[in-house]
Amino acid sequence: MNIWNHSRISVRKFGGKEEDYYAIHKFMDSSKLFYYNARHRLLLHHLYGVELAIQKFNDVITNSDHQVILVRDIAVAHCQEDLNGKIPTLHDWLLGFDNTLVPTIDPSMITNPILRDFIYYPYQKSNLKASLLITLSNFGVYLAKETLGSNVADELQKIVESLPTVDFYLKQFRYTHKWQFTPDPKELKWLRATNQ
Repeated sequence: MNIWNHSRISVRKFGGKEEDYYAIHKFMDSSKLFYYNARHRLLLHHLYGVELAIQKFNDVITNSDHQVILVRDIAVAHCQEDLNGKIPTLHDWLLGFDNTLVPTIDPSMITNPILRDFIYYPYQKSNLKASLLITLSNFGVYLAKETLGSNVADELQKIVESLPTVDFYLKQFRYTHKWQFTPDPKELKWLRATNQ
């Protein structure tokens, strides 16, 4: 599903105009810029991705109908629309992923505590080393810039420059559940009906 269609569905659910929601949906699908395949969803289509959207856009937005909408609700709906109604955790996505593919780094080389927390937070949430593919990669540099600023992103770039890019990891990922690649059929039906 594309960003505009997600925005149209948000108008149906929350009111306002498509433009009210476009930036949030664009962020949730920004992983397509790193890997243009349904596997891109592994990077932000989960509760940790929802948390990052809140960090980037704050807790609420006010739409053009002057209604206050939780960013969490918009990001969760985005995931559900793409994942057959499911809102997974990182653990749901990565259970069974080959942890040996994900490199480790010496934590002592990360002197900035904000950067250290950013890198290891997905691991702490999922208890799966594979979750580090999100933050210890070129995609992590992008996320750091979007949520923490250019200085932190520049620090991370120096750490990950010799590590594989995120597309390497996504190419290794194998689907384990149908929800990982199946959009919500009710939303697709609504989109088809309204496009006529």
